[in-house]
Amino acid sequence: MTCPYRTGICGITRRGFVLGAGVGLATGAAAAVGVARHWPAWPRPTQPPVLMADAMPGPFPGRVVEVHDASAVATDWSISADAVRGMVQRGMDELTGGDGPSAWQRFFESGDVVAIKVNPVGRRYRAGQASSISSHELVVSVVEGLKCAGVKPRDIILCERYADQFRGAGYEALLREQPLEGVRWHAASARYTDSQLDIEGYDARRDLDPHVVGYDRDAFVHMGYANPFDDARDDRRTRSHLSVVATRMANKIINLPVLKDHGSAGVTLALKNLSHGMFNNVSRSHLPRAYRTAGPSGPNQCNTFIPTVLSRPEIKQKCVLHILDGLVGVWQGGPSSTSGCIWARQSLFFATDPVALDLIGWEIVDAKRVEQGLLPVGEAGLQANRGARQEAFDRRQPEHILLAGTLGLGRADRAGLDYRRIALRG
Repeated sequence: MTCPYRTGICGITRRGFVLGAGVGLATGAAAAVGVARHWPAWPRPTQPPVLMADAMPGPFPGRVVEVHDASAVATDWSISADAVRGMVQRGMDELTGGDGPSAWQRFFESGDVVAIKVNPVGRRYRAGQASSISSHELVVSVVEGLKCAGVKPRDIILCERYADQFRGAGYEALLREQPLEGVRWHAASARYTDSQLDIEGYDARRDLDPHVVGYDRDAFVHMGYANPFDDARDDRRTRSHLSVVATRMANKIINLPVLKDHGSAGVTLALKNLSHGMFNNVSRSHLPRAYRTAGPSGPNQCNTFIPTVLSRPEIKQKCVLHILDGLVGVWQGGPSSTSGCIWARQSLFFATDPVALDLIGWEIVDAKRVEQGLLPVGEAGLQANRGARQEAFDRRQPEHILLAGTLGLGRADRAGLDYRRIALRG
């Protein structure tokens, strides 16, 4: 049978509501009622759990390694695969103190199933065009590193939340190239919609896709706010469920965020690539405008949403490595790279500590904004920039980074960070 407990904007069925309410929140089973036939019973990973020493912030808390190469991005925005390969190996060696394959073996071994969380949000990938996404060249280099550690191609999964964005950024086509032969890919949802409650990942039309695996009905975080247009009787509207890729398919995760400013979170780096790329019901973290006597107000819950969902143990314990793609960054108008406010930073950043990594990335984005005559992201927003058309939210101070530090996800004290910058060329 098909799932009766499912809504559009206000379309929950009476039968679905009664069934869901009767099961209760404790098991998260309201989301599990009447699961459609095509949603498989994904088994839990059989691989050994990640050692607690490798859980966030990992074995190198506070350490961030930036590797810069002035030859990595050409004037036509094409990216040098050879330069990226050298940057990745140097960064991994410096982060771990290893050498070559041993740097990858510090985290990965044969038998691991590793999910690589890419970031496709920005622009469709075309050679010779500026594109601020997890670069194809970086993805290939990471897969090569995993193979050096003994991970089999079939045990590597590229993943993202939306299947249509994954395809649009060219990753599916990349998987047909020889270096990625045998590597799989999966998405949690078919495509973006404002209402994001369907556990199977089909909030819009149910055009079944073998790559869409949905969300785990038993793994969610509850928060006491919701999208105003979701049905008040649907208790899923206050929950965000985690992708099946993270809970049942992989035992380790590599995070490949991008160096970007962001219109609500201030910056979108390591933490936000996981929070908004691995969970559903994320649109409630930046709500529609409200109107007051003083004018429009843009509520912004990113600062509480991001650290709260990332407290799930599946994320804290499995995400063992973060490589921030700073080859092409966005200093205004992010997460899209279509604004023209982009620059070639020509760097990759390596860390096991996402909070420390995000502090450094935030610092770099702010410096570029000031260079371009804009306010730092913490001073931007409707309240500080009345009449600025590019501002949609009251404020976009990236407090989520500091709050994540208070939850033990990493080090949030800039003075205590071990930030190393290595210039290979230029």
